[in-house]
Amino acid sequence: MENSLVNDNYVLRTVNLSKVYKKKYAVKDVNMHIEKGDIYGFVGENGAGKTTVIRLVTGLAAPTEGTFYLFGEEKDKALGRRRVAGIVESVSLNKSMTAVENLKYQCFICGITKSDEELREVLREVGLDVDDIGSKKVRHFSLGMRQRLGIATVILQDPEFVLLDEPMNGLDPQGFIDMRETIKRLNARGITFLISSHILSELDKVCNKIGFISKGQLTEEILVSDLHRAASAKVELGFQSQEEAKAAQAVLAGVRIFRAVSAENGVVRIFGDVDVNTVMEILVANRIRITSINMREQSVEDYYLGKVRG
Repeated sequence: MENSLVNDNYVLRTVNLSKVYKKKYAVKDVNMHIEKGDIYGFVGENGAGKTTVIRLVTGLAAPTEGTFYLFGEEKDKALGRRRVAGIVESVSLNKSMTAVENLKYQCFICGITKSDEELREVLREVGLDVDDIGSKKVRHFSLGMRQRLGIATVILQDPEFVLLDEPMNGLDPQGFIDMRETIKRLNARGITFLISSHILSELDKVCNKIGFISKGQLTEEILVSDLHRAASAKVELGFQSQEEAKAAQAVLAGVRIFRAVSAENGVVRIFGDVDVNTVMEILVANRIRITSINMREQSVEDYYLGKVRG
């Protein structure tokens, strides 16, 4: 493995990270790059491999192939870390306890000592005030409150890098806003985040970088600012048949000057800033005829679907 990776500036760098379950790749050759201060959104459909990657990085599973580096140290040296913490799949809380009691129990498990005032401050950092919640048991918390309490149990250890698996799942609009503000507040304090979700719009408002994963493979990493520019417009080309559309898709994708090209129901969509004259020249040179051409605005979700399907 490259020696230069040992001293790199990434909080997390994965190198051809792969995991096989029952002779089938759950993730394959994932090369992810997360820098200090990032809020990195990890987006993919259900079953795309997001949780598998998080389990590998947190040491809950071992890679079949490849490796990863945390703060410049390879996985075998980094496994005894306190600098990294995460919530994988679900928040583990005792619902018969109060918020403070849950934090005290977590301190006991982790072998750390925190005063009552320090625990109150941790709760305030995630948007929970002991004066407001009083002696209320966690069973009476809303889902959003439980999710933020889960983050509180994680940051007790003062980690520098936090991985959250689907933290917005099931939240109502207010819960999502509260979670978003919590993550931004902790990020401003110096914590780097990896946050997974199957809904891009959940992460678009909080992340600065997005990694798209589909069917176990990382298809693209892109800054959110670049994502919005790339998703600003698209060209739609109409054809008489799906076969002609597929032929056009193959030709245009092969040129490799477009971010993503998809074909569906006799329509080819080209994503990002597109020179229509260049498109026409390519199709004419390959003797492919079109029936219509349109410019359309698109959302970031459209861009993601085009990238995956393309």
